[in-house]
Amino acid sequence: LSVREECAEDPSQSDETEAEMSPPKSPSTPKNVKSKNSEFSLFSFNNGMVVSSCRELDNNRSALSAASAFAIATAGANEGTPTKEKYRRMSLASTGFPTDQRNGDKEFVIRRAATNRVLNVLRHWVSKHAQDFELNTELKMRVIGFLEEVMHDPELLTQERKAAANIIRTLTQEDPGDNQVTLEEITQMAMEDCKTEPFDSHSALEIAEQLTLLDHLVFKVIPYEEFFGQGWMKNDKNERTPYIMKTTKHFNDISNRIATEILQWDDVNMRVAVIEKWVAVADICRCLHNYNAMLEITSSLNRSSIFRLKKTWLKVSKQTKTVIDKLQKLVSSEGRFKNLREALKNCDPPCVPYLGMYLTDLAFIEEGTPNYTEDNLVNFSKMRMISHIIREIRQFQQTAYKIDYQPKV
Repeated sequence: LSVREECAEDPSQSDETEAEMSPPKSPSTPKNVKSKNSEFSLFSFNNGMVVSSCRELDNNRSALSAASAFAIATAGANEGTPTKEKYRRMSLASTGFPTDQRNGDKEFVIRRAATNRVLNVLRHWVSKHAQDFELNTELKMRVIGFLEEVMHDPELLTQERKAAANIIRTLTQEDPGDNQVTLEEITQMAMEDCKTEPFDSHSALEIAEQLTLLDHLVFKVIPYEEFFGQGWMKNDKNERTPYIMKTTKHFNDISNRIATEILQWDDVNMRVAVIEKWVAVADICRCLHNYNAMLEITSSLNRSSIFRLKKTWLKVSKQTKTVIDKLQKLVSSEGRFKNLREALKNCDPPCVPYLGMYLTDLAFIEEGTPNYTEDNLVNFSKMRMISHIIREIRQFQQTAYKIDYQPKV
C-alpha cells in the first residue's frame, strides 16, 4: 500500500511543527492530515494507491470516510487491482447507498438480460428456420404481437428496440427467394408447352446451368422435419417424407434421361459425342458446386447398359476419360464420401450437395446411438449430431443460384 501526501502548507512552518502534526507512519493505516480550518481525510483509489489530500471539498463534491477508504485500500492490497464494477459496489456500500435502490438496479439488470436472451432466440429462430413461420400464419402473428408488446416497454433500451424492430421487419417482408421461377411454375410450363429443342442444339454450359437450377429448386423445398426418424426408410415413406421421395425420384429421372440420350443413337460416333458432352456438363456442374448433378451423370455412365458399349468407349478421347476418373473419384462413396465431404467443407454456397450422403449419416446416428442415456435422460449428444447435419443442409438450401430459367432447354 502506497500512501502519498499532498498538503497545501505554509512554507514558513518549521520542521518541528510538521513533525508534531504528522502521526507515526504505518504501512497499513492511512494518515490523518490536519488543515488550518478543518480536519478531514480524503482518499481516492487509483490502481492500488490511496491518495490523501487536505484540499477543501466543494459543497457538491462527496467524500468517503476514512474507514471506508481504508477498507477499499486494504481490499485492493489483498486482492490486487479491483475491477471498476467491484470498486463501484464497494463505493455504493460505503457511502450508504439505499438498499432498495441497489435491489432495483439488480432487478433492472436481470430484466435487461432476460429481454436480450429472448430477442436472441427469436432472431435465430426467424433467420434460421423461416419455414416455421411461412407454414404457420398463426405462429407468425403471435410472435409479431409479442414483439410489438415488448417494444411498448418504457424501460426498453435503444439496441433492444432496434433488435425487436428488425425481427418484425424480417417476419413481415416478402421473401424474394428464386424470383426467376419456382418449381411449380416449371412443372406447369412443361405440361403446357412440350416443345423443347433437341439435346445437340444446346451448349454444355446451358445444360449445366439449367440442370443446376432445377436440382436446387427440388433440394431447397425439403422441410427439415422430414430428416427426423428415418421416415424415408419406412413403409409409409411417401406420406411421411414426400419431399425427400421427390428428390430421389428427380435424381433417378435425370439419370434415366442421360442414359436414354446416349442409347437412342445407333451410330457409334454420335454416342461418343453425347457421352463427351455429358462429361463436359458434369465438369461444369463441379464448378457450379452442383455435386448432385455430378452423381446423376457419373452414375448414369456406370450403368451396365452404358458401360458395356465397348466400341463406343474405345473411341472416347483420353481427355474425356481422365475427366470421368477425376469426377468419379470426387463423388466416390469410399471412406464415407471422404473427398465429397472435403469439397463441401471448402466450397461456399450456393451449392447442391448429394442428399444421399446426409441421409446415410442420419440413419447411422439413429441406428447406432440411443435416444436416452443409461440414467434415462435425453441423449443430447445424439441430438447435437443430428442438429449439426440438418444445419449444414439448411445452409445450402437458403442460398439460391442467380440463374435464369430457359424453357427451351
